[in-house]
Amino acid sequence: INGGYELVRNAFNSNLLSVQSDCPHREKIQYGGDINADAPSDWRDQQWENGAYAGTSYWLALNDYAGIGDGAGETVWATAPPLTAVRHFQHYGDIKLLEQTFASHLRWFEFLRDHFDKGMIVKGYDEELKGYVKEGSGLGDWLTFRGRDTWLTHQSFYMAVARCIAYMANRMGSLVPASQVDEGLALAETVKERIANLYLKNGNFCFLPPEPAGKNMSPGPEMSLFSRVVPGNYFRRKGHTWPGSEEMRFIQESPKELIDEMVETQELSKRGKQWAMGWSQWHGFNEGIFAVRYALKTLSDNGFHHVAISKATGSRANFDGLHLDATTHWESWWRSEDLYSHNHPMLGASAEWMASSVAGVSLSPTTSGGKEVLFWPRFPNSAKDLRFASATQGTRRGDFSIAWNMDFPQDLQTGYDSERISIHIRFYVPPDGKAIFRMPEYSNGESVNGSIKYATLLPNLDEAKTLAKEECQERRKAKLGFNYNWEFNRDNSKWYKVYRKKAIGTPCKSFLFHPSLGEGKVQWSHTTPIDGTASNGIEIPLLPGLYEVVINEWQLKPEEVSDDGRIGSLPQYYEAEDVGPYCADTETFDWNVEDAVHLI
Repeated sequence: INGGYELVRNAFNSNLLSVQSDCPHREKIQYGGDINADAPSDWRDQQWENGAYAGTSYWLALNDYAGIGDGAGETVWATAPPLTAVRHFQHYGDIKLLEQTFASHLRWFEFLRDHFDKGMIVKGYDEELKGYVKEGSGLGDWLTFRGRDTWLTHQSFYMAVARCIAYMANRMGSLVPASQVDEGLALAETVKERIANLYLKNGNFCFLPPEPAGKNMSPGPEMSLFSRVVPGNYFRRKGHTWPGSEEMRFIQESPKELIDEMVETQELSKRGKQWAMGWSQWHGFNEGIFAVRYALKTLSDNGFHHVAISKATGSRANFDGLHLDATTHWESWWRSEDLYSHNHPMLGASAEWMASSVAGVSLSPTTSGGKEVLFWPRFPNSAKDLRFASATQGTRRGDFSIAWNMDFPQDLQTGYDSERISIHIRFYVPPDGKAIFRMPEYSNGESVNGSIKYATLLPNLDEAKTLAKEECQERRKAKLGFNYNWEFNRDNSKWYKVYRKKAIGTPCKSFLFHPSLGEGKVQWSHTTPIDGTASNGIEIPLLPGLYEVVINEWQLKPEEVSDDGRIGSLPQYYEAEDVGPYCADTETFDWNVEDAVHLI
């Protein structure tokens, strides 16, 4: 996980010279679909007179075929301007940016309202999706292993535009007519119902296209679950083997001992008479640029964080470049020596999940100007692969930081999936900031007990940061990170797993647990107990300061493994009656007009 985060960070950093682009050495294009970080006002320069946005921040006559016509870029890509405006406001609270750009976004909204449905028919999409079993005109979940559900992504981002207009009009208050909030919400609800009605009509209690042959397309139910179109009990999917040419060649050029190892770890399954790698909703990454975010977030948010952890650390290479000596994130999940870039942040949404779900810090969905964050750490079932995590969320108010650490006896050799342990969590809220701490729970929704205390006198955190950074640099020099490569022996034309020390992925403890903040070094308040409750989740509001929470007697247990290996289904995901107190109320799946996170 740590190595994967570094790959994404390095790719983003090298793509942020002047403007954010898709790769620094090749196209250097500001694609809207590649999480374009340009100021939203840049897009206004290429907006057509009819209100249509292009798919890039300046028009390049590129991929226009994938839009709905009349000058519009592909719907997902061309929606970057209003979407980034909303997310910018969530982070910075800049009402002047909304004032300057709202009229342009409203023109895009009105263009879609007038042209979208007709354009989809012209592009060949039947209103009832008859015969729709593979991607149509559009880009959709680009570079997924599966077919791209372009109808769903077109419609979902059409809905997102309407939600963006409602969000911005609501935030601007008296600066715009109140009717524009209602117009946005009404259109968003219409599109939402259109999606839900068509994708739930199959009669199998699954969120899938009406035609059974279209069941394996991406992004599937995860995007609609995240964006509050349907609740989580429609999330059903089984995997399949993957016949990619590079992967099949890798298998053919691997020695028997490596094949046997990959069969044992369920990384390979039979595809007819041949061994093949596989894709699955639950094991390893196979998603495209959008679904990777939704798959991880929905799993972690809905009581299946341990499955998300398995997906990011389990069978087969997930951040595959790590296994092939990469230092930046690639444009594909598997090696490509000719077509795809080896420095490309497009699939990097996994890094957001690492901070928000693995460590447990993110902006509150309804905050503006980065005023409030949500501390919500989630823990794996087993501690074999993950025992501590930390992250910092930067805001204009200052840095919000969290770290958690599982406590094990020094001499423990086993028990990482059976011990009952304590977990220490520390978090820091900067001056003028506020936060909500959401109490962790087991994957089945069972609550736990704990305690909380705060520092009565703030210690020297800057010193702790400096010391922790120096110690981390020493660990990196010792190359304690990801420890092997797949390397090709040209003498016998075979691949081998070669163990090598690397700096990338080196784990380092947070400054919040540095010895300078250890026992007797911080003046703490009296401890206040936190009693778990099964009926509702526990949320504690926090003012500025340093806090420590101790979770008592957290029970570790083995991870679940499907009988079908990595391509198997996980029926417990969709058969679970109780997915936890934070998900039990179905009303929480309705989108809130102040929510900048789940609008898409």
